[in-house]
Amino acid sequence: MWEGMDKRRFPRVNYKCSVSLKQKGETAVLQTVTENLGLGGVCVLLDKGLDIFSPVSLEIKLDEVQPPVSASGTIVWVVRRREFKKGGSFDTGIEFSELSPQNRSKIEAVLAKLDAPA
Repeated sequence: MWEGMDKRRFPRVNYKCSVSLKQKGETAVLQTVTENLGLGGVCVLLDKGLDIFSPVSLEIKLDEVQPPVSASGTIVWVVRRREFKKGGSFDTGIEFSELSPQNRSKIEAVLAKLDAPA
């Protein structure tokens, strides 16, 4: 089922961090965590399914030191989990539509650390 997911233009790596997500036109801010992260987008785990192609704004807290990375994105896929896991039951893929060069560099630095040999 997931074969095509790893053929992205921007591969993602497993990386857990806090995310605040807000749908355009909504006042509620959803708090969640990432399942994975890449230069092209992020996968988060949510308690409710969001509409595909919905625009969202994100604040991604990469670590405890830096200010959060701000980005705009679009929901590109939603998959309901068969088993319930604490913290949500919908894997939600978000493609970045706006990411400043400075915030892109912050994500690149995290990805480089994860890819560095031990």
